[in-house]
Amino acid sequence: MFGGGTHYVETLDLILEFVQAHQPSTDELIGWHRGTFSNVSRQKSIMRRVRYLRKVGFLREDEEYWLLGEAGREYVQQQDVSTLLRIMCERNVGLRSLLYALSAGPMTIMEISDQQLDTHPELGWSRGETDMAKQRANWLRSMDLIEKRDEKSGN
Repeated sequence: MFGGGTHYVETLDLILEFVQAHQPSTDELIGWHRGTFSNVSRQKSIMRRVRYLRKVGFLREDEEYWLLGEAGREYVQQQDVSTLLRIMCERNVGLRSLLYALSAGPMTIMEISDQQLDTHPELGWSRGETDMAKQRANWLRSMDLIEKRDEKSGN
């Protein structure tokens, strides 16, 4: 998500608020992203994130317009982290098992990636690739469920 590792929830809130208020076309949604997030310009990058939000059910595309999906409507109505966490755990294989693993102790991003692949090989990530592990950790960080510590000092 755009906005940095601890801002995924804020970014999601902004996107859902915009879509709910404007029911934008794809071009309008891309333009809004470019205007809202200073480090975002590539259509491919924007649409990859929009497709993820559609896959999870936060957004849906109706003919020419983007609308809130079922999960998006539910989250907007509740506006609480417990609802968001439930939605994310229901729709992202391995997120719940990652929370359990992290409750046992701190993990590096590589350990998170390995835990996810060992527990859920159907994810199909490449070993040694940590992008998806970082994304999952950042979702949990942005919900204030975990914190990032310096791997060298433990702080």
